Amino acid sequence: MMQKANGAAPKVGRPVLYDREAVVSAAMLVFWEKGFSATTLHDLEEATGVDRSTLYNSFDGKRGLFCSAAAAYVDLAEEQLFERLYGGTDGIADIVDLFDRIDAMFESDTPTGCLIVTDMGAVTDPATTRRYLEHLEGGLRAALERAAIAGQIDSNRCEQRCRLLIAAVIGLNQLNHSGSDTVVAPPQRCPCRGQVVGYQQMTNVPTKRSTETLPRPHAKN
Repeated sequence: MMQKANGAAPKVGRPVLYDREAVVSAAMLVFWEKGFSATTLHDLEEATGVDRSTLYNSFDGKRGLFCSAAAAYVDLAEEQLFERLYGGTDGIADIVDLFDRIDAMFESDTPTGCLIVTDMGAVTDPATTRRYLEHLEGGLRAALERAAIAGQIDSNRCEQRCRLLIAAVIGLNQLNHSGSDTVVAPPQRCPCRGQVVGYQQMTNVPTKRSTETLPRPHAKN
């Protein structure tokens, strides 16, 4: 069974054994909470249980570890937040589900905001930021197209609404990370839900509120 490397120098000729996935998950939480610039190598050593020489050798240092953590975060977001946007069957309800999941994530014990959105000002990993935005846009566009086909919205406004919803997702995460949304009671913290429900023009199908949330990754022993 693989184990985390400790702070002692390894013997020559013996590989350092650690659980790479657990290290990335632990680092993800630190970067998510503090951001790239505020995170120190000491923070990463404490969170991962891996010494800095191993972090440099295995991940090419702090930036390389951030890129691995950011990629893992987007994988998780695609699975837990965006999945229904791509695979749902009711366009409007599928978009509402996204905002319900975001709101539930804000109420969970995960760090505030979104790792990728928080880093947008610094753009530490442009490729992963682009991947996150492309998947968000693609999912919203797919759900809006389903809504238009079902007669729930005007097809001529899909593009405009897609852009507005992307901005809403980014804005909500920024507000949550800054703590600005704490002055608003939880039921009204995600007003986008009501806005999206209001898009419906030709359906009376109620939208169910999701109780799922982005799970907190745990480091493995």
